[in-house]
Amino acid sequence: MKFKTIVITKKTIIVCLAALVSVAAAACVCFTARRTEDVFGEQSGAYEDILKEGLPSDEGIELKSALNKIIGFDIDKPETIIDEYSTVFNGTTADVGDNAEVETPDAEPKASEETAAPNETASEEPPLPDSAAIASASGLEVSNATDYSVNADAACTEPMSFGADTNEPLVLIMHTHTTECYDGDAMSGETERNTNEELNVIAVGNEICSVLEENGIKTIHDATYHDYPSYQGAYTRALATIENQLREYPSIKAVLDIHRDAFIYPDGTKLRVARDINGKSTAQVMIVAGTDSMGLWHDNWRENFKFAAKIQNAAQIMYPGLMRPINLRTERFNEHTTTGSLILEVGSNGNTLEEAKEGARCVARAVAAVLKAK
Repeated sequence: MKFKTIVITKKTIIVCLAALVSVAAAACVCFTARRTEDVFGEQSGAYEDILKEGLPSDEGIELKSALNKIIGFDIDKPETIIDEYSTVFNGTTADVGDNAEVETPDAEPKASEETAAPNETASEEPPLPDSAAIASASGLEVSNATDYSVNADAACTEPMSFGADTNEPLVLIMHTHTTECYDGDAMSGETERNTNEELNVIAVGNEICSVLEENGIKTIHDATYHDYPSYQGAYTRALATIENQLREYPSIKAVLDIHRDAFIYPDGTKLRVARDINGKSTAQVMIVAGTDSMGLWHDNWRENFKFAAKIQNAAQIMYPGLMRPINLRTERFNEHTTTGSLILEVGSNGNTLEEAKEGARCVARAVAAVLKAK
């Protein structure tokens, strides 16, 4: 048997290496080009400072689907919202900058997600706290994602610019993500959305509206769907609804955008935030207050934050454990429209609808207390 001798010279090695480098470079360029096209499309670099979740800019530009990869989740699949909003979902009080890496929650549920065993009998509702109690707070927690310095306790001491001293509509309840629903049969497939208003956040808004009306506060509940059939652009459509209602009812001073939170752990379990309150398993509530940090006009955000702090304090007085830390955000969330505009995240995708309704009734009584204390 004859063997053919192969001589490998330095020149051969250099030629081979050069060929490999050329192929790798070409592949890299190809991948980079494809990646750039996939992520940015025709709008490369144009949306870096525009709000997340399809929020409107001053020019009314909507985020394109390709922006999903930039902001860290698929806006057409809310269940994938993890990294961008992890400070909202886990209730952490750590400050998080716009470009900071955010630690996602551990697989084990935190203490705020545990539910005490319900009592045999439910106690009566506590009385609404008076203005002096609401104006005196100590140790209110804020999860601050902005560079602004805020003090929720100090904000509680400041007077409100409006209150329940009118017979005209004072509060607007609406829903930017109207189809958000809760754990159980209500969820439609993997989207965790449902168009049945008896099963989604509209049902939660009804509870808030009823409690406010029972306390003599005239309330408008707008059940317009803003995230269906398209999730993208929901905040743009919601802004139009808010503006229409304010034109029809100029007496409205508070706009409460009712949502539910969402987080899915690596093992597939869903975030559940609940407490035993008055013998009932009750979804916790988180207030989200926007700012002008991203450059959009919002001069009255500190007035909104004052309203948030007072609601937080009133709720803590009546229902200890109901509230998660106030979440102060860089985004505006359409809260520039009044001096009492806030997002209320009632429960999460791991809570049941009944738990969310209980949480809604509790926080609504806190809102009523603040408005009546003015």
